Amino acid sequence: MKTATCSAYVFYELEGEKLPEAGEYSIVLDSKDEAVCIIQTTRVYIEAYKNISEEHAYKEGEGNRTLEDWRKNHERFFREELKSVHLEFSEDMKLVCEEFKVVYQ
Repeated sequence: MKTATCSAYVFYELEGEKLPEAGEYSIVLDSKDEAVCIIQTTRVYIEAYKNISEEHAYKEGEGNRTLEDWRKNHERFFREELKSVHLEFSEDMKLVCEEFKVVYQ
């Protein structure tokens, strides 16, 4: 089960958005914008892409849950996402890492 996620820190800066905080609740939507579950953020930390741990990659619960697979898929994702704002991917880029628990499904 997925219990973590991450996003590019630069987008919080560009959009003037506050960082998530432990204790906050979020509604997770599916591709049809229908509620799937409610999660509570349990931990938020900033980490460089190159320093993401095997534990975080596993908690994200995607692919085969290895750090190698995480890096391959996330580098591709972040390259595309950053291209949309005319920025380039770097392994030094900061990520906002979140851990959470499902509180209602």
